[in-house]
Amino acid sequence: MQFDFIVIGAGIAGLSAAAALSVHGKVALLEREDQPCHHSSGRSAAIFVRSYGNAAVQALTDISGRLFAAESAAGDAALGRRRGVMIVARRDGDPGAAAPGQRRLSAAEAAARMPLLQAGLLSHAWLEEDAADIDVHAMHMAYARTLRANGGLLLTGFGVEAAARTAGVWQVSDGIRTLVAPVVVNAAGAWADAVGQLFGAAPKGIRPLRRSAALVDPPAGSRIDEWPMVIDVEESVYFKPDAGKLMVSPADQSLSVPCDAWADDMDIAIAIERYSELTGMEVQRVTHSWAGLRSFVADESPLIGWDSDSPGLLWLAALGGFGVQTAPATGALAAALARGSAPLEGATACLLRAVDPARVIVG
Repeated sequence: MQFDFIVIGAGIAGLSAAAALSVHGKVALLEREDQPCHHSSGRSAAIFVRSYGNAAVQALTDISGRLFAAESAAGDAALGRRRGVMIVARRDGDPGAAAPGQRRLSAAEAAARMPLLQAGLLSHAWLEEDAADIDVHAMHMAYARTLRANGGLLLTGFGVEAAARTAGVWQVSDGIRTLVAPVVVNAAGAWADAVGQLFGAAPKGIRPLRRSAALVDPPAGSRIDEWPMVIDVEESVYFKPDAGKLMVSPADQSLSVPCDAWADDMDIAIAIERYSELTGMEVQRVTHSWAGLRSFVADESPLIGWDSDSPGLLWLAALGGFGVQTAPATGALAAALARGSAPLEGATACLLRAVDPARVIVG
């Protein structure tokens, strides 16, 4: 099976890249699980926050904002209602500082905006008004439709076991099937280092960090759809409305091996304790809990670009906790690099240097 491009990993970034590439050539998107978006992409807090992450992440988020708007105009609306994000500071605690686009609220104003908060415990809050919900399923389906419409192939249950390059072409095999393409995009998430080594690439020091979350019942009769997401300044807990429940997380970052992650009972207990301390609300039951892996390299910028040692291998990895909100930008940027086309609008030389995999030297 011969292709122009092979993308390994059908998380939301891999789907985005495969969809963008399918307009320009024959694409195979390979996923080791039985369905796309099985791991981190399907377990995200799913909110678009412009102030999140470092400068490179914020630049990618700005590009994604324009692409989300264009996709919405074309009928593929992935950004939902304006949710808002409120970062709260406790009395006598870290006061924090406003990021661009945030405004200060008094403790009383914060409690009025989020009725679960206890104004007496707070000093103030920072509100980012234009943070918005993201419909990850809508993104997934839109990218999959584009891939199929352009003749692309999505192969699930395809775990890459071997790769070899001959005469400028990669042969990629799962031990049964072999696919051939001159360009391979490594979008394998927590497994990206292991996949890269199959292609002769040096490891990039990608660290999968487990993040746990749970759903709890809100107070009866509450109109939670109007509530913002709440994070404390120390980033020790956050909660937000989610499908009629409240999603609560201790914002944990526990080092993990690449795996199908699950929530640790202690992490969920810590999340509930911190939520109760901040709100004064007693949690009667946890209706569901889960965990995902957020993969980072040391400087917490993503890896998007060509491998310096393995010709024809392009990285799209280390997307941390910002993979969903930056997926339109990271997929389009990876596709532009893979095609050798003009840089993506907004992808400055500074941004390209910040995400270049060559900057990372392990050991």
